[in-house]
Amino acid sequence: MEKMEPVIGLEIHAQLKTRTKLFCSCPTEFGAEPNTNICEVCTGQPGALPRMNGEALRLAATAGLALGSRVNATSLFSRKNYFYPDLPNGFQTSQLDPPICEGGSLELGLEDGTVKTVRLNRIHMEDDAGKCLHDERGGVTFVDLNRAGTPLIEIVTEPDIASAKEAVAFLKALHSLLVRIGVTTGRMEEGEFRCDVNISLKPVGSAKLGVRGEIKNLNSFRFVGQAIEYEIQRQTGLYEQGLPVLQETLHFDSAKGETRSLRSKEEAHDYRYFPQPDLPPVRIPPEWLADIGKGLPETLPESLARLGALGLKEAQASLIAERPGALAFFDKAVEAYPGPKRIASLMEELFLPACQKAGMAGITDAAFGPIMLSKLAKLMDDGSVGRRVAKEQFAEMFASGADPEVFLKDKGLTQLQDAGAIEGIIREVLQRHPKEAQSFKDGEEKVLSFLVGQVMKLSSGRADPRKAGELLREIINK
Repeated sequence: MEKMEPVIGLEIHAQLKTRTKLFCSCPTEFGAEPNTNICEVCTGQPGALPRMNGEALRLAATAGLALGSRVNATSLFSRKNYFYPDLPNGFQTSQLDPPICEGGSLELGLEDGTVKTVRLNRIHMEDDAGKCLHDERGGVTFVDLNRAGTPLIEIVTEPDIASAKEAVAFLKALHSLLVRIGVTTGRMEEGEFRCDVNISLKPVGSAKLGVRGEIKNLNSFRFVGQAIEYEIQRQTGLYEQGLPVLQETLHFDSAKGETRSLRSKEEAHDYRYFPQPDLPPVRIPPEWLADIGKGLPETLPESLARLGALGLKEAQASLIAERPGALAFFDKAVEAYPGPKRIASLMEELFLPACQKAGMAGITDAAFGPIMLSKLAKLMDDGSVGRRVAKEQFAEMFASGADPEVFLKDKGLTQLQDAGAIEGIIREVLQRHPKEAQSFKDGEEKVLSFLVGQVMKLSSGRADPRKAGELLREIINK
């Protein structure tokens, strides 16, 4: 059998970051009691008319601009007809021709140092379906329509991806970009960012694509990688046995690590698309689009370059630039106190790990805000608070959102700056450790660290170690 290679295209659904649904004013909050965030429109009641969510339109256009797509001046909503129990209208309101955005691309940095461009075919808007809840023991299925009508964009790539690693790298880069520009919150565990994978095999060098399978609704980067790897092996095995590869829709069983068939794959004409008569064409004025373009944040390379110029280490810059919400937090903290290196270190060592430990969905959920972090950074830079004290007390300040200046002063943990007070502690240390003092006087520099440590211990960590070192040197040499 001739050697085969995979050809992969992705269809990514991203929930737009709006307070209300695409065609009604019902909230999009996650976790509400079943069938409480619903109305006549999103439950498909006869005579109920949809109305367009302007914020959803703005976010879809923003995604297109950020990805280099052409944002069409006019796009059209259509009815995509198929039956699911959780699709109350009996059709999905989507876009076929023309969609809101066409073309575009995203560049990937690969492990071997090369850069690969993945082209986009289109970006279109659509509303989401509800959710079926299966009670296997009771033999019944419940339908929750809270998600019905939630605004989505679907980003469709060209079949430019050649491996599971490339697919995962693309999804991570796209997710980071969309979250960064505020298009989606991207919480995958809540279904806000999920992916369908189209995969086929073809002879190496051939222009003719093989028969493809579509793996539906993957909501984890890890599952995407596992599903693609398994499907490549499955299709390869069929070709080696001389068996046909069927065009079908597949489900990935994450527990077993394998795909299984759901149904034969529909083609676009099976959906019987026709224009949605209840919605007028979507028109985007050029001046409105220009304003959106002006409001786009800097790109990731621009952010990394800016953070590097501030003196941040490469790992710190990547962490802050790529973690959702971290860059805005950092910028606000630096605006309050111009100590970027100290603020970056505190974010890396204390703040971001505390957010993760607390299981926070977003950095903005933290009670300890950027102004508080800037105050802690200033206290450390001016010697009022030592690193050990900051580390030991941070969990309590983080949980309560306390002002570090007040909190540490009330606890008596601000460092001693008074030279006279520190000198008294030093003289007591020298009385206790005369041999070490003489060793330092004889030229053993490393002994100074021991003596500074004793000063810190005797002062309960309150002495400024830098000032203590200077005074020790001065007193011993006298």
